[in-house]
Amino acid sequence: MRMYGESRRWCASSYSELARIQRHSVHMRFLFAFLSFSAALAAQVLVTVPNGYEGLEGTSAARTPFGWSSGRVQYLVDGAQLCPNVALITSLRMRLDGGNFNVDAPVAKTFTATIDAYEVPIGPSAMSATFALNVGTAVPVQVFSGTLMIPAATRVLPYPNPWTLDIPLTTPLIYTRANGNLLLDITVVGSSGDNWPADGFFFHATEPRGEATRIWEDAACASPSGSLSIDVPAAFGNGAVGSALQVTHTATPAAGAVVDLVYQVLGFDNRQSGGVALPTPLSAVGAPLCSLHVDPFFGTLSVGGFGSVSWQVPLQPELVGVPVFVQAAGLDGANNQFVPSKNAWQIRLGNSTPNQGPAQMVHRSNYTTQTTGSLSPTGYYGLVMGFVGSFL
Repeated sequence: MRMYGESRRWCASSYSELARIQRHSVHMRFLFAFLSFSAALAAQVLVTVPNGYEGLEGTSAARTPFGWSSGRVQYLVDGAQLCPNVALITSLRMRLDGGNFNVDAPVAKTFTATIDAYEVPIGPSAMSATFALNVGTAVPVQVFSGTLMIPAATRVLPYPNPWTLDIPLTTPLIYTRANGNLLLDITVVGSSGDNWPADGFFFHATEPRGEATRIWEDAACASPSGSLSIDVPAAFGNGAVGSALQVTHTATPAAGAVVDLVYQVLGFDNRQSGGVALPTPLSAVGAPLCSLHVDPFFGTLSVGGFGSVSWQVPLQPELVGVPVFVQAAGLDGANNQFVPSKNAWQIRLGNSTPNQGPAQMVHRSNYTTQTTGSLSPTGYYGLVMGFVGSFL
């Protein structure tokens, strides 16, 4: 009986010890997980929406909210653009538009601003022009309230421009992917109407095509034989994988000149060419007011000063999102004179099916508590925005 009693006491003691060890193990696992998460949070990184535009100029521009005396924007981001699980966002960044608005030096502005964040079940394709419908029953978290300083800015080639505007959140935002997509509701009031176009994007929602944007244009670019302009038509399939990338050219010869040939070039870099930083002046070919903005990789020659060239894009999914850059130069053979194009373009190769929207924006300029804003009827439109924080 004594041995049995001792056995029972030993068993009870063993079970108690085992339970204590198990509890300790759970606590240790929790501690290690917390420490790992804390270490990850310490590593602040920048996530750009749309993904892939960290070093690329956006395809559009947004005058709202900063181009007016007041404005409101609801900006809905597909959570997959930010993180697989959870994010701690500490600041937001925006930058001056490059090639879409002719505003060379936006002035400094001061707003009174609020930013509310929501986790909502709808995606970018389901946004409404009515602000309240996008919020639904979601509970707001105010992440910024106070004075917002918009700095004066100038364009800096090559595009994109630097992240001129940084908004440290007064309350860091914890975003949980499983709870829905992220909706930011930004309201600014109390400034002047001076223009400040932010870099923006537009993705066509019903047609497959590449995302084209002008990365340089200067009407002063010309040679003694005239001027040349190129364009990327907004046509079905243009610049999508499995299709062709078509680029048109139009020469305007000077008196007594004839543009006999046009050589279009396509490259994969707009920052350097052969170790030389881009853009670089073309004084050596008799066009000191022109510059090279593309590292030439492929080239196609066509006869005459008006026409187009096409490059076939292989049907390879890994090419979706790859940026290419195009520029051109004409030749006046009689006068032995080059005519560089006065513009250059960036094309981010598109999918063979219409783009899914990474984000969408409802915007209202000169906002004074109206219930609705503007919503793109044909595609996904919004700010190119940088999210600074930790993303897990």
